[in-house]
Amino acid sequence: MTYYARENQELLNHLTSTANLAKSFASVLDCGYTAYITGMLHDLGKHTDAFQDYLKRSLAGEDVTRGEVIHALQGARYVTENINDVVIADIIGNVIASHHGGLFDNITNGERTIFVKINKDEDLLHYAEAIHEFSPKIDQAKLREEILNFYHKSQKRKLNLPFMLHLLTKMIYSCVVDADRCNSAGLEISEVIPDWGNLIQQLEKYLAGFSEINDIDKIRKSMSEQCQRAGCRQQGIYTLSVPTGGGKTLSSLRFALEHAKAHKLKRIIYVIPYLSILDQTAEKLHEVFADENGELILEHHSNMEPLDEDDKEEEYRMLTSRWDSPIILTTMVQFLETIYSNKASKLRKFHNMSEAVLIFDEIQALPIKCTHLFNGAVNFLQTFGKSTILLCTATQPHLHKTERPVLLSDKSDIVSITPKELKIFERVHIEDQTQSAMDHKQIAELVKTQIEQGKSTLVILNTKGDARGVYEQCKPILCEKAFLTTDLCPAHRLDILDRLRENLDPKTKRVTLCVSTQLIEAGVDVSFDCVIRAEAGLDSIIQAAGRCNRNKENLTPQSVFVVDVENEKLLRLPEIKEGKSITARVFREKQGANLLSDEVINLFYKYFFYDQKMKMDYNTKNSLTTIYSLLSNNPLGIVAYRNRNNENYTGLPSAFRTAAEEFSVIDGVQTGIVVPYGDALQLIEEFHEKHYSPKDKMKILKQLQKYTVSVYSHDLEKLDRVERAVSKIDDTFYLLSKDYYDADEQGLQREAMLSD
Repeated sequence: MTYYARENQELLNHLTSTANLAKSFASVLDCGYTAYITGMLHDLGKHTDAFQDYLKRSLAGEDVTRGEVIHALQGARYVTENINDVVIADIIGNVIASHHGGLFDNITNGERTIFVKINKDEDLLHYAEAIHEFSPKIDQAKLREEILNFYHKSQKRKLNLPFMLHLLTKMIYSCVVDADRCNSAGLEISEVIPDWGNLIQQLEKYLAGFSEINDIDKIRKSMSEQCQRAGCRQQGIYTLSVPTGGGKTLSSLRFALEHAKAHKLKRIIYVIPYLSILDQTAEKLHEVFADENGELILEHHSNMEPLDEDDKEEEYRMLTSRWDSPIILTTMVQFLETIYSNKASKLRKFHNMSEAVLIFDEIQALPIKCTHLFNGAVNFLQTFGKSTILLCTATQPHLHKTERPVLLSDKSDIVSITPKELKIFERVHIEDQTQSAMDHKQIAELVKTQIEQGKSTLVILNTKGDARGVYEQCKPILCEKAFLTTDLCPAHRLDILDRLRENLDPKTKRVTLCVSTQLIEAGVDVSFDCVIRAEAGLDSIIQAAGRCNRNKENLTPQSVFVVDVENEKLLRLPEIKEGKSITARVFREKQGANLLSDEVINLFYKYFFYDQKMKMDYNTKNSLTTIYSLLSNNPLGIVAYRNRNNENYTGLPSAFRTAAEEFSVIDGVQTGIVVPYGDALQLIEEFHEKHYSPKDKMKILKQLQKYTVSVYSHDLEKLDRVERAVSKIDDTFYLLSKDYYDADEQGLQREAMLSD
């Protein structure tokens, strides 16, 4: 008989096409055969009368339960019976068994998990029937050759082998899941290298429009040209360390385009810590490049995937981004939560991080708990994924000096700056005002003093509560005002920033006050006459200083006041609290020194990394182990196995599911909700159009990202309890009522939520 995978698709054709596409995706890893065999076996269980009957009943409109007929475990069992190497069997077996949901822990309660899963009654598994119909030959020698090659590369670079194997498992999983989804949806996958030469021409034309007005402009041009020349360097992990206001965005883009062209890479991925920088970078790239059809640049920063995790309908699978555009803009949260998830919907795009230039902007903002997970991920992507990594910041953290270091290339900094050039970038001086804490009213008085001197002033607070409190106290001050937090959607923030830039432009200058959280302090191209910064890590203070006298509009260094905020609530912001404490120590030890010097920032990082080195493996909630340990040698799992079986575990012990459940870049689950601002409601009307294809709907979801605000689960629950506060659109995303969004000033109305 002819077996079918789904309506009008023969099963053998689906398996072969999926296997070949997975092999193509995994070829960069030199593990193409491993992915091929995994793809050939992933739907082995569909070679049964039980599944074929289920499919017929489903297509006939009969009442069926999704997943009632097992079809993934047969392939996993076949692997355990036909592959002698336990590590290889663990890798392939886990991928096959979990390709519709999420990777599982390889050891559960002291048992080898895959054995527990495949030990089903014959009338549930129909295993004998499945392999009678389809039992492909497995070339074990070829599999061993690929994995041994992986071993040797890991050993040569002194990488943690079990941790690298866990990432290899996820990469194979990504290749197979994406191949399966693409083939099921009838997607034609094009692996054509983008026309980098054309994009280089567009960038060069854009850069030619810049004029050299002052010495800073000349140095920016020099650094940009150094980045252009560095593009021909061999692939590796590099740093771009330039002062704030040094033009990192376009310089790093210049390097990335030249490098992608030189090495025939498939995409450029910007990974950015704050949405505000992503907004600005996206705006800049759209200025530089023609992207009429919206297929050149993808912004992926909000959770706009289907809300219902169990809904695996083909249409909603299509709504999951593949990251296949030539230029991707995303956040550090998305980057890390893709790699350290165990879910198919997240990991699907992991393989598209290979053969890329990954630019990590403002890398100093990496959470300390994620340090070693980040280092491991970029080492893997560079060593095995043939990607190049560029770490950008004005204050380069010591990631290469940790216990599990980033493997920087020789002469890693692609730009060199002379002491004379650095002197030109001295535009501010730090004034330590932390001797006694200041309340909101006292901070407003300091603001008033600056405004009355005609100085446009930026105030940066560590918490939204303090930002609101200071803003309220500043309302009587006569000047233009702006308020910025992540309670405003990206489109709203961009509108405010456009207004700020107009007010701060020397040609149209109006004295302006902006009160903001830290979202404005890194990468946002604005220049105030004065900055007041709540005490935090010295790296944050230096970034904030980069928003003051940015273009040296005033030849006299301008003031950046550092203040201690009275009754500041930092319980949920432990890294800011730790950074604030270490900054206080450095201020005490370096009284009278230039607080912006390399000597001082290096001392800060020395204390900061040393004091927190025990956090870098990401401690689990019960503090019994770390996520890094769970994903590498997993001693707790191995001991449990030995105690139960009186023998050592010889497979891959990684606890994929447990680690994923423990991992979160930002503590607490957040959901992106669409707010009624700008064109959001019009886009939602278009989304409702029934004739739109899944691809059209995906484009609308991408556009809606700029009208989203991320809220924690407890805030979403509050809104859910209020009648008509939020509504669910097509079971895909939430829409906030206009009663809870202030489109004029403060965005999300938290006071209204609390009162309701």
